[in-house]
Amino acid sequence: MAGLGLACIPFDGPISHTAVSLRDHVLGGDIRRELESLQQYGQGAVTLLVAWAIWLLDPPRRRRLLDWLLAVLLAAAVTLPMKMLIGRPRPKFDDPGYFCGPFGAYPLGPETGVRHAWEVWAGISSDLWSMPSSHTVYAVVMSVFLATVYPRLRPLAVLMAVLVAFSRVLFGAHYPSDVLVGAAVGLMSAWAVLHRAAPGGHAGLTDNPT
Repeated sequence: MAGLGLACIPFDGPISHTAVSLRDHVLGGDIRRELESLQQYGQGAVTLLVAWAIWLLDPPRRRRLLDWLLAVLLAAAVTLPMKMLIGRPRPKFDDPGYFCGPFGAYPLGPETGVRHAWEVWAGISSDLWSMPSSHTVYAVVMSVFLATVYPRLRPLAVLMAVLVAFSRVLFGAHYPSDVLVGAAVGLMSAWAVLHRAAPGGHAGLTDNPT
């Protein structure tokens, strides 16, 4: 998937422009609001609510919440350095082919000036942190967790991760390649933790614990 993301870079600009045009001229207000809300799948509040529900309603699987936490921490440890080292401007700058890298800088405007992606103290927010999409990373981690622990939720989990990735492009927060690379990071992080044991190594792995 990461390779697909890199292959998508030459097409990021046209796809992003088409997505934003679709958002502005085709989607109705209710659909836009729903998609804006769904982007939070995998983020802090939703993650805590789902974890709390599992803790209250499914005690045999409480220990799997630690696996989820470890997967999130691993994903964070990979994602943030990647963002700062890649240093890709957000789509609002309309410069899809530019990557600062660890040493390059980018002009962010007269007030902010030319900045490196790792200058977190400079008040540049995440303007140069387009790749990978962290929303997509954590949505995929959550979906892999839910699909692993509750296999019957797999179609819904996949759909939710896809909707998050689609929405991040639709609302101009990321390019398509950003969400594809983010999905790859999320998959690898979740797989490394949730499937670190041999098959059957975790009791309560699926819907039918013995």
